Amino acid sequence: MITAEEPFKLETLGMLRNGRRRYDPASKQRLVEACLQQGVSLAGLALQHGVNANLLRK
Repeated sequence: MITAEEPFKLETLGMLRNGRRRYDPASKQRLVEACLQQGVSLAGLALQHGVNANLLRK
């Protein structure tokens, strides 16, 4: 389980022709689980992990 004390970067699998990045599903799942913990700031978690908060909110 990811906590605020253990930041990580989402692993990218590659980039599409239109410039969008593809992320590793396991990394995305860990970040979403971290967001669901009580008292966690979604914006702060996104900032720590190098992801746009709007992307994480989706």
